[in-house]
Amino acid sequence: MGTLLWPAVVVFGMLALSSPLNAVCAPGNESCEPSENDARAKIERLLDSTYLTPHSVVSLEKLDGRSLATQGRTIYEMRFFAVMNYSGDKLLCRTKFCAELLNYSVKIDEPAKKATIAGWLLFEKAGQGWR
Repeated sequence: MGTLLWPAVVVFGMLALSSPLNAVCAPGNESCEPSENDARAKIERLLDSTYLTPHSVVSLEKLDGRSLATQGRTIYEMRFFAVMNYSGDKLLCRTKFCAELLNYSVKIDEPAKKATIAGWLLFEKAGQGWR
């Protein structure tokens, strides 16, 4: 039993240490990416500024990402797919036509009270983190 447990511990340890979503943005770490928590917080702020209807993000998937250096700044673009549940009869926008989401693909399933949102998030490197 002990011989079977050791390889599993090594594999899980390697995965935990190599996960790019948990990378620390230390100086010289150019492979650093925003964490899943950074992405979730940014999407939640976007949705909070867009919708009046109570809602919650139930799943988030990073589809692609890349880092760019431009004009002395480091920018990270992340393509994502999120699923959001909402309560109430309809998903209501704070402003006319949900202008905050014009550059995103939004599909609403009213009977299920669920919406899917896909698009790109932009982050700027700020010290050892992202904003």
